[in-house]
Amino acid sequence: MAKRKRKNSYQQALPKWVISVFAVIAVILSILTFGGDMIGLDTSLLTECMNTIDRILYGGPTSPTPTLPTSGQAKVYIIDVGQGESILITTEEKSMLIDAGENNMGDDVLAFLDTLGLEKIDYAIATHPHSDHIGGLDTVMQEIPVGEVFFGPIPDKIVPTTKTFEDVLDVIEEKDIPLSTTTPGQTIDLGSGAVVTILGPVTEDIDDLNNTSVVCRLDFGETSFLFNGDQETPMEELLLQSGANLDCDMMTMGHHGSSTSSSQEYLDAVSPEYASISCGRGNKYGHPHEETVEKLEEMGVEYYRTDLSGNITFTSDGENISVRTEKP
Repeated sequence: MAKRKRKNSYQQALPKWVISVFAVIAVILSILTFGGDMIGLDTSLLTECMNTIDRILYGGPTSPTPTLPTSGQAKVYIIDVGQGESILITTEEKSMLIDAGENNMGDDVLAFLDTLGLEKIDYAIATHPHSDHIGGLDTVMQEIPVGEVFFGPIPDKIVPTTKTFEDVLDVIEEKDIPLSTTTPGQTIDLGSGAVVTILGPVTEDIDDLNNTSVVCRLDFGETSFLFNGDQETPMEELLLQSGANLDCDMMTMGHHGSSTSSSQEYLDAVSPEYASISCGRGNKYGHPHEETVEKLEEMGVEYYRTDLSGNITFTSDGENISVRTEKP
């Protein structure tokens, strides 16, 4: 379970009656949000109101992790795109693609989608504008319909001018695909009781594109998955401080298993049973780093690597998670 949030000094300075009023309002909003999610209404305004109250009281989003009745299975595919990352989430109703690997991997991602019989993607998240994550996304969007694309907030001072980034934006404009910026606490309904919640980044005071990575969690029944992009330890620390619910059954290792991510404090908060590492065989960065692997082994986490196992499939029935790999 996620730890309780610590009160900040601003909250301590507020009169008790003000805190009580905000608390009552937050409870009412939480009930309305849950009810809205149950019947498929847009609850983004309610969620933002709750986050505003929580920033006043605690300094971070309080939005509850939605728990809806589940049907069928939710599947998380860690697609082998070499030294990059691409993740596909599917339910009986909808699909979400998180990144699409390097520029030369778009066709590989499309081929993988084709094996599943997917003819469209409902949502795509571009975690951050590095080519090993979004390079293949323009190819995917050119070939199959995508319902909506999400980017995280990117400060003006580090907005890239690379051809890779421009190519993605050009296709979004050409295909007239809705483009949105994520906010912490925002939820995306994948149907069948599966909900993706945006957790980070929790600040826009960022100097490194890795730390603009969209961090999100998938909840399906009693099972949960955490997707970290390339966020590094400074963002992990801020996410911990925000009080976000990080406790999950499975996590993707930040920055391809680099030692610059996955601090012990962060791993302890997530306390995963499973983990995946997206990396290319013999890559020049030495990913995953030995320090990261040692942490996972010491914690008894069952981890899988795309360089060794190929495509990795995590299947949830809402209660249990099973794992299948392309290579034994």
